[in-house]
Amino acid sequence: MRVQILKASDSAKDLEALYRSAPKQFSEAFPTVYREAEASPLLDAWHERLAYDLADTQRIQTKTPSWNAKDIYFTLLLIFIAGTFAKLPQFIPELNSEFFYARNFPTTVIAAVMAFFLIQRGCSLKTIGVLTSSVVLGLLYLNLIPPTENSDTSLLACLHLPFAFWSLTGIAFLGGKWNDQSGRMNYIRYNGELIIFTTVIVIGGMVLTGITFALFNLIGLRIEEAYLNSVGHYGGVGAPLVATLLITRIIGERLRIAPLLAKLFTPLFLLMTSAYLVTMLVKQQSPFTNREFLIAFNGLLLIVLGLCVFSISERGKQKARGPLDYMNISLVSVTLAVDLIALAAILFRLTSYGFTPNRIAVLGANILAFCHLAGILVRYIQFLRKTNSFESLELWIVRFLPAYTCWALIVAIVLPVLSRFK
Repeated sequence: MRVQILKASDSAKDLEALYRSAPKQFSEAFPTVYREAEASPLLDAWHERLAYDLADTQRIQTKTPSWNAKDIYFTLLLIFIAGTFAKLPQFIPELNSEFFYARNFPTTVIAAVMAFFLIQRGCSLKTIGVLTSSVVLGLLYLNLIPPTENSDTSLLACLHLPFAFWSLTGIAFLGGKWNDQSGRMNYIRYNGELIIFTTVIVIGGMVLTGITFALFNLIGLRIEEAYLNSVGHYGGVGAPLVATLLITRIIGERLRIAPLLAKLFTPLFLLMTSAYLVTMLVKQQSPFTNREFLIAFNGLLLIVLGLCVFSISERGKQKARGPLDYMNISLVSVTLAVDLIALAAILFRLTSYGFTPNRIAVLGANILAFCHLAGILVRYIQFLRKTNSFESLELWIVRFLPAYTCWALIVAIVLPVLSRFK
């Protein structure tokens, strides 16, 4: 199609005929031709026409999603079921609450969100059965891990298996179409909005709780314990579900906060990360021997990786290249430098102090993040130099996601078994 458009680029009649013969293929191929071909009034006119058609289509697609009272009732039912399951230690005194919550609470909330998408997306019975079985088996595994005191692998399993479950939630989000690449990018966007809306709901709930306590204290009633065990408990469990309902069924794409925050925080994180590296060098602080520095490095790496991915996921491929693109590239480059230092520090600790499950888990995560960021950097530069398409950058981001899931399963299941849950 690109070749045909180039051949017809001097003829308004031929371009129109080509467009009418295959509108979708023409619209997808034209942006590449427009970037590479010599400027001409005819191509400029087609560029504006297709951009207008795309904007009109997006306006139609971003209308408020349809919803009804059933959506609210269904969400409330899921909150009640998940919240009641999370209260089992209160109903069964024999259950150790610390043991139960560490191994069940995150997965319970994730399973409720997964159930929401399984029903709302109309997933097949096969998809529902596979995902439900996976969660049930995962919960059994977590609860059968021996409660060894100071067990590193038990903690790793409790931290990493919920991440794998959240990846399975992405399959439910896609309606069972796990190989849908564009759908994976939509799931990334949903994650960004979910973090923001859940935070807003939690903050609002905390304000409501404080006001409620103050008002009832004025009339001499102490309701703190009863309130937290009922409203506070179910509210905490239900916050992600309410946020999901808002994002997918009520607000839709009318209010997208994540891209605004990404544009705001990308330059700020670039300045902060650069200043941190320079200050560390000036102060001669080494992450090779200081464990707290290494922890800070890895925390910074995860935050910046997420910020880069969210920022890129919200960038429209039709937008002109601008300062934010170069800030993204700079932030990825600085983060790669941070990751290299972290990798060197981890390898130093492995060779000096020996292998432990924690060090192996952190090493694998850092290698994956480095490879992911390096691929993003290469494709982003190619996109800005017009030697590659923006779709190639998006595909690299979403196709790499299963690697994180596989590593999470290895850390959660393989490492504990090999080390005998020590």
